[in-house]
Amino acid sequence: MLNNILQISHQPQIEAMFMKHYKEWCLLSYSYMEDMSEAEDMVQDVFVKILNRKKNTEILDLKSYISMAVRNTSLKKIQRTKKTEQIKDYNLFALSPSHEEYLIDFENKAKISDALRILPEQSKRVFELCVLEGAKYQNAADVLGISINTVKFHLKKAYKILRFTLRKTYF
Repeated sequence: MLNNILQISHQPQIEAMFMKHYKEWCLLSYSYMEDMSEAEDMVQDVFVKILNRKKNTEILDLKSYISMAVRNTSLKKIQRTKKTEQIKDYNLFALSPSHEEYLIDFENKAKISDALRILPEQSKRVFELCVLEGAKYQNAADVLGISINTVKFHLKKAYKILRFTLRKTYF
C-alpha cells in the first residue's frame, strides 16, 4: 500500500493515512500520556509537522515513521511535564529550615556575594545574565553587544574565579 517510497509532498496520501490510522495512533499516544485529549493533540501535532516540512525527503515506510514520531512526541511531552511539576504533598513545616540552617545559608550567600564582587565587570555581567537570570548565550551576547564566544569565555573565567574563591566553602 504506502509501504513503498513516498515523498512528503504527497499531501492527499498523507491525509488518507491520517484518516485511516488516526484512532490507532491516538491509542498509541494514550498508552504513554494516559490522557486522550493530550494523545489526540500529540497525533495532530505530528501530522502538522509532517505536512509543514520543507524538506522533500523520502520515507520508506510512512506508517512506521508516523508511529515512531507519535511515540517520541508523547515521550518528550511527558519529560517536559515532569520537569515543570511543582512540589506536591510535602509537609512544608518539615521542609522549613531551622534557625541554624538559616544562619548557614545566610553566611553562604554572603560568601557568594563577596565572590561575585571579585569578578571582573564584564565576566560578572555575563555571569549574572546567563546563570542568575537564565538568559541564553545568544541573548546575553545581543544585550552586551559581544559575540557568543566572548560570552562563553567570560562564563568560563567567572566559574574559574568562583571555584578558586569558594574552594573552602561547603554548600
